[in-house]
Amino acid sequence: MTRPAVVIATTFYRPVLGGAEAAAERLAVYLARRGHRVTVLTKRTAVAHPATETIDGIVIARLPPVGERTGAGKWRFVPSLYRALLDHRDAGVVCCIDYRAIGLSALAARRRTGVPVIFQAQTDGVISGARMRAWFEHVGANPQGPTARLITWPIRAAYGRADAIACISRGIERETLAEGVPRERVHYLPNPIDTRAFSPVTSDIRTQIRDSLGVARDAVLATFVGRLSREKGVLELVRAWMNARPAAELVLIGPAMTDHPWDVSSEARRFVTEHGLDGSVRFIGGQSTTSVAAWLRASDFSIQPSHFEAMGLAAAEAMAVGVPVIASDIGGYRDFIQHEQNGLLVAPHDIDGLASAIQRLIGSAELRARLGRKARVTAEQFDETIVLERFAELIDRLASRRAAARS
Repeated sequence: MTRPAVVIATTFYRPVLGGAEAAAERLAVYLARRGHRVTVLTKRTAVAHPATETIDGIVIARLPPVGERTGAGKWRFVPSLYRALLDHRDAGVVCCIDYRAIGLSALAARRRTGVPVIFQAQTDGVISGARMRAWFEHVGANPQGPTARLITWPIRAAYGRADAIACISRGIERETLAEGVPRERVHYLPNPIDTRAFSPVTSDIRTQIRDSLGVARDAVLATFVGRLSREKGVLELVRAWMNARPAAELVLIGPAMTDHPWDVSSEARRFVTEHGLDGSVRFIGGQSTTSVAAWLRASDFSIQPSHFEAMGLAAAEAMAVGVPVIASDIGGYRDFIQHEQNGLLVAPHDIDGLASAIQRLIGSAELRARLGRKARVTAEQFDETIVLERFAELIDRLASRRAAARS
């Protein structure tokens, strides 16, 4: 069976780390293994990164302009992506991962190529214009007022013309439907997890992993996985850790947001040093998937105190390992974390509440075990062989529809 060629458009990709980047790579790898010819079109973030390379059978084309990850970079990338998409008119489908800005390139190119476009929404507030309208609030205007709605209407209307929209959370699904996108073009497809790589291990293997990571066998270990960015709740986390003063260790796994206005890596490190937390808090930077899985397997619980989160892949991965999660009571976390059943939910920005939840899990191995068992069962719904096969079937249907229309 000949599978349709697929172009995956994503503003950032390997070696840039993040939830959207991980989602793009998992989809690319799965489709390549399934027999699709896969090309990734992405922004070149450094001259040292090759303009073109092939990894695991996937062609990665890094396009200008060269520049580190920034919000404005999404928009500067639009023209070069558009030109590249015109050169891929033989593709069966174009998939835009986190379609802000780049989705406009795909829709414009579709007018000339006819290639169907799938948007994967990696954050809420895009198709409704809520994220753009936040600017109005910043300048003191009403973000929900008629002027804001009118100004954001063209982009909102354009995004709604995608051939299909894959929503990683129920909240994004509801938002998309509320904007008038027909039900048949809206699909709930959460970010997937490799539940073999992220899986529980025996106590003996866990001990071996701890030994290799330099973690004391009897220590209580908590982990945070994510960018060291303001919206991930990093500052609230280190402050809650100080308030809790736990007899435990905290490891923060994730890259700094260099030159980004939301970067809090230096501020968080400075806080830890100034408050004498160096002995219990470690920053280890961005890590490979294999390393993240090892740290989670070595952990007793994970903490994800984001201010907003469309889905919360890091939390789902921790749960797949059988590790309970303390997460903010927001967005996509509510889709799969049930308070006191498979994890703990805390109001965002609530430092005292976060400290209390940390103390509870540190103080009760029985609670950690009970929540962790149910966490693993919950996470199985995100297995990539289930989620990505549904995504691949959607690609097949759209590609077949186009082929039939052309014959």
